[in-house]
Amino acid sequence: MEAIARRLLFRIGTVGFCLDLNELIEIREKIADQIDARQFDQQLSIVGALSFRRTIIPVINLADKLGIPSVDLDVVLVLNSQEGNWGLLVSQVEGFFPASEMIDHPIPRLLMAEGWRCFEHIALYAGKPYLRLDLSACYAGVD
Repeated sequence: MEAIARRLLFRIGTVGFCLDLNELIEIREKIADQIDARQFDQQLSIVGALSFRRTIIPVINLADKLGIPSVDLDVVLVLNSQEGNWGLLVSQVEGFFPASEMIDHPIPRLLMAEGWRCFEHIALYAGKPYLRLDLSACYAGVD
């Protein structure tokens, strides 16, 4: 039996994002009190550290970096990338959906800002756009 590729759809504020399910380790809700804010690094958008499976991982807030208005971010997606495990603050998780039901399009050059960006594709699902995250760029990106 062949595995069905799935993606996680979620929101940061009103902006929709998606990532491949194989990049997700765990979803943690109501996390605000568990983040150690003493470990922040504003240049890297690290808001603090989170204890995860007997280790400490950085937690990233892309809302500020992407200019998304301040929102309630109380969910952390624990992600696996080449750089190791890290957490991404999000507003809400919409669910898991088959990648085959999504249509990917490159972001038109006219809409791309110069400099750092953590996505280059838009996935359309049920007529709604979701930015496809490039986790390496999200974690390693600096202004």
